[in-house]
Amino acid sequence: MIGYTLTIEQKEEIQGVYYAPYEFFNCVQDINDVWFLFLSQQDKETILGTEWEYLFDLPKAEYIQPFNEEII
Repeated sequence: MIGYTLTIEQKEEIQGVYYAPYEFFNCVQDINDVWFLFLSQQDKETILGTEWEYLFDLPKAEYIQPFNEEII
């Protein structure tokens, strides 16, 4: 799964922040301790034109799930 990669500082800035009335950023850490943000197409449309639009410019990488984590 491909997602946006975040520094720890970037993760701390957005983790749990609401970008819409019922939607908030939820970052996840992969097996290599890299923080990721995943956005649906609907999320991207909501964020477009807001202060969070810079997230689209973050580098993307392959998320590698931890061994004990299940993908739902």
